[in-house]
Amino acid sequence: MGVPDISPPSPTSSGKKSRQILAEHDANELIFAVVGHVGSGPGTVAKSLCEILQSASGGSYDVAIIKASEKIREWAKTNGQEVPSQEKTLKNMRQLQDLGDQMRETDQSAVARALIKEIRLVRARKQNLKEIGDDPVKPDGKKRAYILDSIRHPAEVHLLRSVYGSSFTLIGVVCKESKCLERVRDKYSDAGTEAARQFMSRDAKDTIKHGQRVADALYLSDYFVDNSVDRVQGGKSPKEWIVNENLNRLVKIITHSNIIRPSISETAMFEAHAAALRSACLSRQVGACLVDANGNVVALGTNEAPKAGGGLYGESLEEEKPDGRCAYADTPQCSNTAEQNSIIGKIIGELRDNFPELKSKPEDSLKTLLRDSPIGSLLEFSRAVHAEMDALLTAGRKGVSTIGTRMWVTTFPCHYCARHIVSAGVDEVQYIEPYQKSKALDLHEDSVTLEHTPDWAPPSEVRKAEDNDKGKNPAKVLFRHFTGVAPNMYRRAFFKDRDLKHDQTGILKIGEAAWGSPWHLKRISYVGIEAELARERL
Repeated sequence: MGVPDISPPSPTSSGKKSRQILAEHDANELIFAVVGHVGSGPGTVAKSLCEILQSASGGSYDVAIIKASEKIREWAKTNGQEVPSQEKTLKNMRQLQDLGDQMRETDQSAVARALIKEIRLVRARKQNLKEIGDDPVKPDGKKRAYILDSIRHPAEVHLLRSVYGSSFTLIGVVCKESKCLERVRDKYSDAGTEAARQFMSRDAKDTIKHGQRVADALYLSDYFVDNSVDRVQGGKSPKEWIVNENLNRLVKIITHSNIIRPSISETAMFEAHAAALRSACLSRQVGACLVDANGNVVALGTNEAPKAGGGLYGESLEEEKPDGRCAYADTPQCSNTAEQNSIIGKIIGELRDNFPELKSKPEDSLKTLLRDSPIGSLLEFSRAVHAEMDALLTAGRKGVSTIGTRMWVTTFPCHYCARHIVSAGVDEVQYIEPYQKSKALDLHEDSVTLEHTPDWAPPSEVRKAEDNDKGKNPAKVLFRHFTGVAPNMYRRAFFKDRDLKHDQTGILKIGEAAWGSPWHLKRISYVGIEAELARERL
């Protein structure tokens, strides 16, 4: 066998610049997906986004909406399953849920795979390609956008993000639970209150791993919009419905048709996310950012073990010896899980002593049963100071008042943190990730609300007792879902990657990104680009 020839290819005469080669291979395709709890209106958001992209300043997009429900129906038909009718009933929707579960049983991202297949077919049709077989369908460079309606499982997000990279944007639709319930009851003819609640619960987080888990998919979003206000009221769109305004902002960010910079809320959540990444907790990473009434960041917090002298491990400029965190112990182990297991072991022992029939039961099955019980939700044996508490304690060590502050936290506060937040005088909390173990509202309904009603007022501004007595301004701390650019899109959205003014006059002039937009995919693979760059003469 001869030695392969790996000498450089003969240079061409064009001598193209590297940036030009990259620009020639821009796909100019955007992939959006919409995720939201049933009743939140992801379909409405998908249609609105389509209209905005079709009339985007700086060049409209050719847009296709691809519905996940249709892909599930096609899968059912292909696999000989009964396909529910299009009649709007909970019975049909439950059947569609069952089919989606079956589709995801062997591959949790199966629905996303079907959506990707459809994107490929739509691209081929738009390029008038008759037969494509198994060959790649390369984009022709025209501006196109695909909107996927809608995501129901986090594995679908991970697959789409892995395939389409920074060209993929997940839009999370948040909505008040009471409004979702109202819409479900109104939409489906056979939906009573209890049936609607059960349907919503399964949609949010099914008990089976390949079932619908919208709550887990939602917090992976790149951009959040609130659709708690109905788009049409009395035959017209109310001024409170600002979904179009927020989607317009997202499109402007992506297309760079305007200079858009972060809100205080978006920056605060980004700071909270950065603080979370410091945590070495074996269970989860959580971050918090405390902001005063003027929008100044006064303290950050992360969930981490406390250190004598004040603060947490991991905050010193010098290497800490010994590092007292669970992750760096001689036997790394979560203290909370260890204590839960100890309690479970004692309960099993007591049960077997008192109920002889349990002695024949395998110990592992009893442990699993108890771990899945409320015992598995116990929080108090963790060594970590929670992120929210850390932020409040940090403000206290600095001598900064926490009355009238607002907090951004990556995860919904637990009931321990909720009572400290209320006691510290915080007015409002915004969060992204849900936390099913939290009993914050159950235990503190008198002082915490999830409803951002028109008559809500910050507790720090409610001064007169008679106002509380009359119920005009309920003095409750507002816990609500964050909206806007999420932390994982923050840099991509706001980094200055192009000239914004004319060199000579200094007048505003938004240029092109020198090395391509962060949202642009390439039409060929990186090995193809390598070959192109190697082929060109330097």
